[in-house]
Amino acid sequence: MVRVRIAPSPTGMAHVGTAYVSLFNLAFARKNGGKFILRIEDTDKKREVEGGIDVIKEGLSWLGLTWDEFYRQSERLSIYKEYAEKLLKEGKAYEEDGGIILKVEKEDVSWKDLVRGEITFPADEVSDFAIIKKDGFPTYNFAVVVDDWQMKVTHVIRAEDHISNTPRQIAAYKALGANIPEFAHVPLLRNKDKSKISKRKNPVALSWYKEEGYLPEALVNFLCLLGWSHPEEKEVFDMDEFVKNFDLERVRKAGPVFDMDKLDWMNGEYIKSMDDKKLADTLAAFYKERYEKDLLTKTAPLVKERIRKLSEYESLASFYYEQPKIDKELFGKDYKDHLESAVEVLESVGKWEANNLGEVLVGVADKKGFHRGDFFMNLRVAVTGKKVTPPFNESVEILGKEETIKRLKTVL
Repeated sequence: MVRVRIAPSPTGMAHVGTAYVSLFNLAFARKNGGKFILRIEDTDKKREVEGGIDVIKEGLSWLGLTWDEFYRQSERLSIYKEYAEKLLKEGKAYEEDGGIILKVEKEDVSWKDLVRGEITFPADEVSDFAIIKKDGFPTYNFAVVVDDWQMKVTHVIRAEDHISNTPRQIAAYKALGANIPEFAHVPLLRNKDKSKISKRKNPVALSWYKEEGYLPEALVNFLCLLGWSHPEEKEVFDMDEFVKNFDLERVRKAGPVFDMDKLDWMNGEYIKSMDDKKLADTLAAFYKERYEKDLLTKTAPLVKERIRKLSEYESLASFYYEQPKIDKELFGKDYKDHLESAVEVLESVGKWEANNLGEVLVGVADKKGFHRGDFFMNLRVAVTGKKVTPPFNESVEILGKEETIKRLKTVL
């Protein structure tokens, strides 16, 4: 059975790169009827942050990346010690400075990488290395091998920066007499300048994307396309379709650029495609029930074409909830004439519905000889405080007759 794993460290952040590699592992496991393991590498206590494990779990769960098995390295220390001492007894390792060092055979190390093809390290580049530190904790290159062997991991799918670790790990597999898994090193996420993605240039914490109002399914879709391409060149698809079409042969070697503009576009596409009720419910949850549900339900259809992130709703729709402060610099010429004419006719309107309101206001503009664009822009600024808003007539219908006229008169 196919068994794969993701092995992050609890440093206090769920990294977007962890989610990216998790996606490839999870898709490979599901496509092949296998298991996906989450293993926390928490033997480096200097780097560990309290609560870091929960942060990783919450981040992956938010994206819908569920694991089949869970392990913590810190609960397996006796296992690493047992195998290190076995290697000592067999003469395959030796003690030095309070630690245990693995003897490495002087030979070239090669493997067929499922993404990059044949990779070889010459013998003089692979030297003896520590497997147990003097503090009694295992080194990364030893613990990961013991874990993958004991957990029957068949395929190690991880980022390309681990290629340099692989020769030592293969040496450890051989010393232990363990089966060597197949390796697939996927490209690292890159900034636009091709440097490795980092928090100095791009947000990397999954929590940031959640707080900004990115939809988990949109972020997953975006990550799927980094380093992999859909066989039909589709850009928008769900996780089930990704699993169905996933193949390591379609993983590119070149590092994909983490393009925030494309992510924003994709998130906007997912918002546009949402059912109005679901969008209202999603906004209510995002804003922690801060906004009146009835108004959210009415306004969600009006904003869905105009927002790319849930967090943009607030600035776009705040005028629905409270009378805005008006910057009179935003008004065009003749704005007072425009507002006075609008108030005069609106006070006598009986059918307060968007279509009727639109017809009435167009009639006013034409009768008075106002430029329609200027007329409606001045009304928009007076009622909403902004030049860019959801559809004006529909917004006025939601605000109601009394509130709309009050706002127009306030400016006058």
